[in-house]
Order: sequence, then C-alpha cells, then structure tokens
Amino acid sequence: MLIQMLDILLPTLAITAIGWVMKRFGVDIEARTVSTLVIMVATPALIFSTLTGLQVPVETIGMMAGAALFCLGLAGGLGILALKLIGGPLRSFLPPLMLPNSGNLGLPLVVLAFGEEGSRLGVAYFFVVALVQHSLGLSIYAGSLRIGALLRQPLIYSVLAVLLVTWFAIPVPQVVLTTTSLLGGMMIPAMLLLLGSSLASLQITDLRPALLVASGRLVIGLISAIVVIAVLDLNGAAAGTVFLLATMPTAIVSYVFAERFGRNPGQVAGSVVVSTLLTFACLPVLIWAALAISDGAGLHW
Repeated sequence: MLIQMLDILLPTLAITAIGWVMKRFGVDIEARTVSTLVIMVATPALIFSTLTGLQVPVETIGMMAGAALFCLGLAGGLGILALKLIGGPLRSFLPPLMLPNSGNLGLPLVVLAFGEEGSRLGVAYFFVVALVQHSLGLSIYAGSLRIGALLRQPLIYSVLAVLLVTWFAIPVPQVVLTTTSLLGGMMIPAMLLLLGSSLASLQITDLRPALLVASGRLVIGLISAIVVIAVLDLNGAAAGTVFLLATMPTAIVSYVFAERFGRNPGQVAGSVVVSTLLTFACLPVLIWAALAISDGAGLHW
C-alpha cells in the first residue's frame, strides 16, 4: 500500500510545488483568468466527457450527488454549531468550514487513487460541491440569495446535458467527446498549479482564527464523511472517494468571495493556507484511510 500511496501523493505534491515555485520566482499565474477558464470551460467539459464518455449510470450520479449534498449539509450544520460556540462570524467563516477544496486537491487525489472509477465517482460528487460553492457560498458572503449566480454557471447545464444523454440514450458524436475530453483534461493540472501559486501569494494575518478554522474543517470533514458513508452504506471506491473529497481543506473560492464582499478576507486567506498545509501534512493518513475503507466493506452502524 505504501507504493500506491506514494503514487497518489507525489504527483499531487509535485504539480502543486511547481505552481508555488513559479509564483515565488516571479512567474505569475493570473488567478482570475485561470480560475475563470477552469470554472467556465474546463470543469463543464470534464463533467460532460467523463459522465457520458464512461457511460456513468444515472443511479451512480444520483448516489454520489446525494452523498455530496448530505456531506455538505452535515458540514454546514456542524460549522454553524462550532461558530455559535466560539462566537465567530457566520458570514465570514461558515463557507471555509463547510465547503471543501474538492476540485483543486480532492479530484486529482481520487483520480490517482481509484483510476477511471474514481474519475467518474469524483466528478459526480464534485459538481455538486462546485454548484453549492458558487450559489450558497456566494450568497452567504453576499448576505442575500443569489439564484442568478447559479443559473449563470455552465456547470449546471453540463449536468443537465449529461442527464438528458443518459436518460434518453442519446448517442454523443465522437468529435464532441474528443473536444470536451481535451478541454476537461486541463482542469486537474491547472487547478493544482493554481493551488500552489495561491499558497505562495496568500498571507496569514491572524494565526488564531486560521488554526481554528483549519482544524475545524478537518474535523468536520472527517465526521461528515464517516456519517455519510455509514448511513448510505457506501463501500468500495465510492466510500473511498467520499472520504477523500469530504476531508479536503478550505476551498480557495471562499477567500475570493470574502475579498469581494469584505468579509474578513485576511483571516479567511490565512484559514485557506493553514487548512491546506494541515491537510498536506495529514495526506498520508487520509490516503491510507481512504484506501483501507475502499478495500473493506465500508463503514456500518
């Protein structure tokens, strides 16, 4: 299992480190442009090409989407409870506690850990997280419900296209599959490079809230993953995928929204950095646990 863990861990760390080194040596990865390209083009293309090209059943999409919503709901409830106990501002720190970085870090890990099966399971989970981040997450920071933001996301239309193709067995032309596969292929390396570059530029302005949020994100992720795997009786690669994606660190998009709406952006940036570093330190254990869960019978009450 050690070799398998290294095969998963080292490529992820290497690509992230390249992004970090590039930023440190003055080669700027323009975050706004790259993130927009990833969200508006690469991610919808990856969702469509993966879920249609691999012929993922609607039942599998529903199972992973339901698991994602369950995990996010639990994480949100636990995050609200934790912030009420410590007196932290909900609009600043609920999204960092609730929303994991399932894209930049989680998706590459499950693809490396579980191969083609991990790709289709991970994508079916990740698109829900991405939609929630850009609708509910945005609304929390804005202080008002932003349904329009959700309707402007190409992600939702790529998912609808997948469901139509799957339900009605519509044949997808090879040129469409090839095009979306090529576009989607840039998502994972681009997100890892962006993660490394962002870590090199974000600053920790206040260590105490950063440590609290980082620790809380990991604990909340672990609790939500274990509960969801047990309640939904998941096993195999599905259980391992849910475990990894639910335990990922605070998503960088939380800092983007915090800066945009003036919700303690410096402290949120610090929580992103510390949470990511904490997760990197715990990655060997998290990967080992995910592989062990997938090799066993899952978690049961």
